[in-house]
Amino acid sequence: MYRSGDLSHARAGAEPEQLHFNRTADGATGVSPFDVVMDAFTQWCSEELFTPEMICAEGIVQAYCDQLLIKLLRSPSLAEVLSEPRTARQISQTLDLEESAHISIRALLSRLATRTSLVVEQSGAEAEEFVVARALPDPCAELNELRQRMASLGPEFLCALDFLDYGADHFFEALRDDPDLLDRMLSGRDPRSFALWFGATNTDPLQDIHGRMGAKAVDVFFDGGTILEVGGGTGNGIRHVFRVLTARGTLDHIDQYIFSDISFRFVLHTRREIKKSFPHAPCDWRCLDINKAFGDQKIERESLHLVYGVNAAHVARDVVGFLRECRAALIPGGRVIFAERVRSRSGEMAPRELTLNLSRYHRTAAIRHTEYRPTHAYLAAPHWLCALERAGFAHPQVLPDSRGMAKPLPLGYAAVVTAVRPG
Repeated sequence: MYRSGDLSHARAGAEPEQLHFNRTADGATGVSPFDVVMDAFTQWCSEELFTPEMICAEGIVQAYCDQLLIKLLRSPSLAEVLSEPRTARQISQTLDLEESAHISIRALLSRLATRTSLVVEQSGAEAEEFVVARALPDPCAELNELRQRMASLGPEFLCALDFLDYGADHFFEALRDDPDLLDRMLSGRDPRSFALWFGATNTDPLQDIHGRMGAKAVDVFFDGGTILEVGGGTGNGIRHVFRVLTARGTLDHIDQYIFSDISFRFVLHTRREIKKSFPHAPCDWRCLDINKAFGDQKIERESLHLVYGVNAAHVARDVVGFLRECRAALIPGGRVIFAERVRSRSGEMAPRELTLNLSRYHRTAAIRHTEYRPTHAYLAAPHWLCALERAGFAHPQVLPDSRGMAKPLPLGYAAVVTAVRPG
């Protein structure tokens, strides 16, 4: 039986009945093993991750994003076209933007219509129409104040604002003049933007929280064997896993850690960093495309004990197809653990998407499905649960339990998505 508050007993190698997190009462206690793990993980997140400082920083990022969007609306091209009701597609076409740019425009305007009174969203003949409802204030003073507040939390927090600034500064360039700009950054093909992307995925505490949470989940559920990390990128996932397991004295439980990413540059960079810090860790380094069959990329069936990722799984074009590949590669009883930014509400634009929505892949790659993938990129918790079930996984769960948090979760909150391959 797991002890509440001690997550180290919830291991993937535990007896089968311990993995049946079905909320069935457990003996005289009336508490299921899942409830204990969920409660302990939620408590840990509440106490260690979602601190007042982090929640304050998240609030600043949300407000900063809104002010940057207002700044974009004040640009002569957007301000003029929004003087009368238009759909996002009409706006995009009028401004001669890239074909799929209307997705970015709609996300921007829908966010402002929801969070401010500056933009009105109304039903049109074919789709939602947007119009600027009143004079737009100059956001410069507010942006400066928010930046000062963020700096007072620590210089590392400014990485989140720098990433948003990049998106605002390159908004029209990426959507009209250089549509490949953001995709080069996200795939490591543009060395000039590497430092910005590394800071946005590692140094920024609001992003680093995903790696911390994911590593805790690995410590909880992984009992030994082979791990495949997908979409490892600049190393946030592997770095935290190795730190946590080293501190626990269980790094030697890993038979092999297969670090993979589609970017050869990212793989080489992370390899250099990990070899310096963890020279004896049993690592294998590979290029792997999560949109292709694992078997064609030398990942054998039933060869893995854990498939892991930090903000990577949602990038798959066919999320259910990707999960089925994970399931086939796992041994019976093996597990997926994905630390993900989970949408609080379907379709809600996360602040980081001011910049990420400038990526053509981010906007268009996802195969949409009404039940589990209604929008691009990030999924909401119910969509993850549905996708995992459709892929044949058992006991799909999203941790922590937002209903059990002692204080409210940030709007675009970090979470762990996990499930087990049935035996």
